[in-house]
Amino acid sequence: MSGTKRFTQVDTSTGEEIGSFVAVIRPKQKSSFERHFTMNQAALLSIANDLNHDQTRVLLALLAYLDYENYIQVAQIDIAENLKMQKSHVSRAVKGLSEAEIILEGPKIGRSKTYRLNPSYGWKGTVINHKKALKSGLSVIKGGRMI
Repeated sequence: MSGTKRFTQVDTSTGEEIGSFVAVIRPKQKSSFERHFTMNQAALLSIANDLNHDQTRVLLALLAYLDYENYIQVAQIDIAENLKMQKSHVSRAVKGLSEAEIILEGPKIGRSKTYRLNPSYGWKGTVINHKKALKSGLSVIKGGRMI
């Protein structure tokens, strides 16, 4: 043989060769990104076609605060300051994103509203919980169109 090694298993009580194969299982590698989430590419086309400039900017800022299970908790005043926008424009953009069901209202924390990214658009969390969230009756995006 030209340098190839063959591995097998042997039944020690009978001496019989049992045959086998070698499986290489590599350890799970962590992403190089410190914080990341999965995004639906069809959703990106929908966003590019359907949102205005302010809505797109505010959505990107909200995504920067995305936490596990798609929760987003950030004050609109903080978004306004970060984007150098008027708070009323941020509020209008959030309302538009909510009406388009890109973000969904989450539970209130004190007097502050929280939101969740619609899991049809993207997800941060486990695959199992993403599947559960998708089955909960939220709209799905196919080919850039919400159905």
